[in-house]
Amino acid sequence: MDPRAAIVAMSIPITAILGFVGLMIILRKFDNDEKMAMIEKGMTLPQKQRANVNPVSALRWGCLFVGVGLGIFIANMIASVKQDNEALYPALIMIFGGAGLLVSYFIQLKLDERAK
Repeated sequence: MDPRAAIVAMSIPITAILGFVGLMIILRKFDNDEKMAMIEKGMTLPQKQRANVNPVSALRWGCLFVGVGLGIFIANMIASVKQDNEALYPALIMIFGGAGLLVSYFIQLKLDERAK
């Protein structure tokens, strides 16, 4: 590889990272300047709203991703043994993803029964 091409290839990601960091610093500075101007004028700062985590949604997504991961894992194990496996990955991802959603549904039913 040409040394000049290697330098150009290395400078592109470095420049992108430095540009991103510089942009974040500038945005943070402008946000701070805006807040300081509001304080000097005697205005009240708007309160940030905290993101509320929906436990039902977190449970559902967690079980779905565990099921999809399990489907990919089992499909990979089967693919290492069996040669003809065109529809193996999508099928097992759907099956285990759906099973994960069913598991989250039954867990949520039990949690709702305990809450009553």
